[in-house]
Parts: sequence; C-alpha cells; structure tokens
Amino acid sequence: MCDFTKGFILCTCEEIPPKIIHHKNSRKHKKNLSTEKTYHWYLCKVEAKDDDFLMEGLCEMPSQQIGDGLEEEWVLLNLNCEKCFDFEYTPQEGDNLVIRYHKKPEFLSFIFKNNIWVADAYDPFVYFSTLKNKGILK
Repeated sequence: MCDFTKGFILCTCEEIPPKIIHHKNSRKHKKNLSTEKTYHWYLCKVEAKDDDFLMEGLCEMPSQQIGDGLEEEWVLLNLNCEKCFDFEYTPQEGDNLVIRYHKKPEFLSFIFKNNIWVADAYDPFVYFSTLKNKGILK
C-alpha cells in the first residue's frame, strides 16, 4: 500500500501495464490481484477563455486529502521545500498541478502564485488548460 508520509516524487515514467492473464476467472488469478494504488499528477499551463466561449456543466472542487498521507498541507510543504519533480522544471506563474487517484473523484489542486505553490483551483468555466507534463506519484 502507498504511504506518502515520508515524501513523494512526481515521476514522468509511464505506469506499467498489467500482465495479460488468459484465465482471469481462475482462483490463482484472484489471489494475485494487486491492491497497489496509483496516483496520477498533471501539470498544466492555464489561460483565460474568450468572452464568447460558453460552457455548461458541473464543476468539481478539490479535496483537502485523497488518502495514503496525501493531504493538502503535506503536499504543499513538499512542493515548496523539496525538489519533487524528476525532470528539469521551473514553475511559472499560474501553473496548475493536480494530483488524483484514478478510481475516485477526489483530487488535490495547487497553483503557483507569487513564487510559491498554494492550494487553489481554477474555475473551468473561466479558464482552459494546456497539458505541460504528467506522470505518476512515487
């Protein structure tokens, strides 16, 4: 089981695809099912939409925790004090980092403002984002 209480790395490596099992209903396969959780992160550049753009729908708000030690305050401490990215990256004003567990709707959202990361989210009805990088949490 994942435990991020000692820190984390925002890794750009690809998730390892599951092995193909031909007898998925066998008892042997059921015992070997992995319970490993995979958390994904997305780094986006955000820009304002045109005034003519119209969008309808519901907006999800970020959570303060998504499990396994991934709490808003702890992630902020690591983002602002540690080198968490496994690639050369200098945060730009307005960059948006989203961390989510793919099987749950909860997510954490952070925006780079005034040279620090803060817990915040953009309104998807006012802004649109362009993906800069993505990966998994390790």
